[in-house]
Amino acid sequence: MWKILEVMYSVFTRDGFEYFTDMMPALHNYVTVDTKAFLSTPNYMLAMFNMCKTMLEGDPGEDPECHAAKLLEVILLQCKGNNIDEVVPIFVELVLKRLTREVKTSELRTMCLQVIIAAMYYNPGLLVDTFNKMGDNVFGHFVQQWIHDTDCFIGLHDRKICVLGLCHLLQMPDNPAVTSHAQQIIPSLILLFEGLKRAYAARNECDSDDSSYDEDDSEGLDNELLDSDEDEIDDEGQQYLESLQEKVQKGAAANGFQVKASIEDVGDDSDDDDDDLDGLEETSLEAYTTPLDEEEGELIDEYLIFRDVMSGIESTNQQWYQALTGHLSEVQGKALTEVITLSNQRQAERESKKIQQQGGYQFNQQNIPGKFNFGAPCNNPFQK
Repeated sequence: MWKILEVMYSVFTRDGFEYFTDMMPALHNYVTVDTKAFLSTPNYMLAMFNMCKTMLEGDPGEDPECHAAKLLEVILLQCKGNNIDEVVPIFVELVLKRLTREVKTSELRTMCLQVIIAAMYYNPGLLVDTFNKMGDNVFGHFVQQWIHDTDCFIGLHDRKICVLGLCHLLQMPDNPAVTSHAQQIIPSLILLFEGLKRAYAARNECDSDDSSYDEDDSEGLDNELLDSDEDEIDDEGQQYLESLQEKVQKGAAANGFQVKASIEDVGDDSDDDDDDLDGLEETSLEAYTTPLDEEEGELIDEYLIFRDVMSGIESTNQQWYQALTGHLSEVQGKALTEVITLSNQRQAERESKKIQQQGGYQFNQQNIPGKFNFGAPCNNPFQK
């Protein structure tokens, strides 16, 4: 399997970036399916980086560049806890250089920012040290751009990684680059959580629709017979419409009129189906999943992490908590409370699901007496 990666890399180096987006699904699998094997040979990591570097330093178009940045993000998130510290600075430097050149679309800009946010999620201290070595206030410029572009993060994954990154910023009360934007962090988080709420609702609705489709499949054999009859009816209906169209045109011509309109059968409009998907706001890049995207149990819950971070700040650093929340409007304050309430609900749901997976609620086993004396005097049975 890994020999194929070598072949793919040879094709890439020979033909340039023409086939990179076509290779992307396979490259994603090499990183995520067997991460230990991927990390066991440094050349595999080097090949991935060289391909991404070629894409981001060349001029293949912004969509292929987004794919390259996505691959860097996937590596950082997938390999968290596997000691790839040495690649973090070169990944960050690569996307920062790309951001210094003209960026035409918000998609590429936010994707480059996501690589840096993923590096923060991987190791916030390492990221800050990397920025400090680059010069004064480089980290500050990054935070400013990040918060400014908060509304450009769409879909579940992008918003989730953005929330997790901002939660790390909340835990840096002594960093001037963070404190200078203290009044913007919570409003940005509220905006992200509002989008997440819509995205989760849309995903749940799609899952519900999928399950209903599965149930409908059981009636497929019966429906095939009906469908064949409907096809015959449709054919007859089309012939009728064509005949009617011909008669109208002949009648109009006889009376000196010219009819340019046509009579057509109006089929099902698929636009409604497309509209149903708008709530998810997913991009094609969300197909390249990471450990953050595990739906089963939502292993990494951004709501709970945010709630716990805010609770910790409130109990240990009241001055910083006031700097973050003291300026909030009544509407923003209410929205923040709703986020915390939803966080508590999500925790209760997780605990309930965990109990169900363990076989339901467990009750203490009680010994049952072999017989009951119902002929005894009518005394209180619970008194000793």
